[in-house]
Amino acid sequence: MDQYRQNPPFIGICVSKVKPLFEKLAKERLENYSGDAILITFHIEDLNLSKRNVKGVCWEKLGGSINRREGLYPLPDVIYLQCYVEHNVIKQIERVIGRTVFNSFIFDKWECWSLLVRDNELRNHLPNTKKLVNKTNIYPFLYQHKDIFLKPIDVSHAHNSRGIFRVKLHHRGNIEVFYREKNKMKEKRFKSYQKFQDWILPKLSPGGYILQQSIETVKSSRNATDIRINMNKNGTGQWEVSMTLVRVASNISHVIPKFITAAYSISNFIRTITVDEEKREAMESSVVNVGLKVCRALDKYGYHMADLGIDLGMDENGHVWIFEINPLPFPFRGSISDHSLIRPIEYASYLALTKRQSQQAPQSQQAPQSQQAPQPQQAPQPQQAPQSQQAPQSQQAPQPQQAPQSQQAPQSQQAPQPQQAPQSQQAPQSEIDKKWWKFWN
Repeated sequence: MDQYRQNPPFIGICVSKVKPLFEKLAKERLENYSGDAILITFHIEDLNLSKRNVKGVCWEKLGGSINRREGLYPLPDVIYLQCYVEHNVIKQIERVIGRTVFNSFIFDKWECWSLLVRDNELRNHLPNTKKLVNKTNIYPFLYQHKDIFLKPIDVSHAHNSRGIFRVKLHHRGNIEVFYREKNKMKEKRFKSYQKFQDWILPKLSPGGYILQQSIETVKSSRNATDIRINMNKNGTGQWEVSMTLVRVASNISHVIPKFITAAYSISNFIRTITVDEEKREAMESSVVNVGLKVCRALDKYGYHMADLGIDLGMDENGHVWIFEINPLPFPFRGSISDHSLIRPIEYASYLALTKRQSQQAPQSQQAPQSQQAPQPQQAPQPQQAPQSQQAPQSQQAPQPQQAPQSQQAPQSQQAPQPQQAPQSQQAPQSEIDKKWWKFWN
């Protein structure tokens, strides 16, 4: 940590123009981080690998105060992706700065399910799910399960429950549909499947859908519940739980993000389910264990993730189900503390320090920019130039007058293109219902 006082980590946060809230979040993360660090928020098209620089907004925290500057800077030690970037562009970045680009797998619902179902430990926690490849195959899946969800594959179309439908098949072929329209839950009934199909097909958003078995979860005051668990890698590179809470919907069908009636800690909620202390501990542990299994599965399959929001549900038997994995979670605001606000900065600092130590080992000729990146505001540092390839970078301190990078050198691997995409008192337990949906992002 002494190295941080002398040369704080230089962390890049790649953000999307579509979600400016993530850019504003960077300063809040830095304010709550206990150490010194320098953050630069940037858009992927402002990253110039051939010149080894990036244009963006720099937030420098030294000794508690934070200064903001805009300009051109050397490439950071570490990059935290808060938006979608194409895989081939990520690989180009890693060839230059090393494997210090994290949250690099921004997946959709079908990609996520297809990945997790390969894992033997997780398969039993996944509802039956199919891709809607033919719009007429809704009926066989509905007939099999009687209660299903239609969910847009593209997460941007499903934000805050938009485009999501819950469909129930009742006796005599009657069909009941729950969906969101503006900020209200709507319910519609059909006397035949054909009438339902004629109504729903024009409403399905582009980009494809999945069909997913509905799981009835434990209810609170007759309303639906789900569990959000935020998982992060910490300052030692290990996965840990940053926050767990149970969300109670304002309706009996499924959780609508803007309309929850309460949020409980997991331990307080489980107390409403059972008085058996041993059983309560086992139920709480099962939630955490499923979260850790999801994270370790992504590690096992080679994805560098460090910040995940996982939506789970618990049925009446205490079995935990995985409903949603959010690769772009937003920290929770409320009475329950959420360490996911600062954990990504702690993990990025850990990566930067580890990288710096490896570069100071006997092969000092390694990697270009570890020492000057943390000091982007400094004037050129001639003592830094033993390696000739480093020269372009040490000169890059903020130079807002420098033009962007239209003159970029034509090196085949060097050109990341803009690829951004475009996520009170407890009532006594009563019966059970179903839930799912994301509360925030």
